[in-house]
Amino acid sequence: MAAIKEKSVLTALLKRMYWIEAEMEQLGTWEARIQFMGENIEALEKLSHDSDKHWNILQKWLLTADIPIPVTAPPGLPSKIFDFTGMAPPRIFHEIMKYEVLARDAYVDILNADPAVIEDMFPDEMNRKEFIQDIKSLIKDEEEHRKICAKQSGGLKILKTT
Repeated sequence: MAAIKEKSVLTALLKRMYWIEAEMEQLGTWEARIQFMGENIEALEKLSHDSDKHWNILQKWLLTADIPIPVTAPPGLPSKIFDFTGMAPPRIFHEIMKYEVLARDAYVDILNADPAVIEDMFPDEMNRKEFIQDIKSLIKDEEEHRKICAKQSGGLKILKTT
């Protein structure tokens, strides 16, 4: 994928990722917890707690860059991402896994943004270094989350019907 070359594109991506991470803490996730037991609940709690940590990290960087925190879904995202009503645990984890892969790829894109764009957003060198370290940590966490979801979904494959 081509490197992000505009501050507005990086800003939009950070806002989207903030929204997705925050959404993991919303009602849909809590509703899913009611349905789970044992290993499933432990896995969901790990994902949920890490998302809480992730949106706090993203919030820190949005505020550092003087970017308003989204209070509604950013363009391109639905207002409610996760709706697990009536889903069995393997299907819930399959749905979450799609966003874990998306998140990992988005963080890779952020990490690979043109250094001049990151410098424009974070003029202070120490902030840039910390931002890059945080993004690397998010990538690592999202890859771990993908593996958790793959295990919990039991290799569930969703077939498209036409």
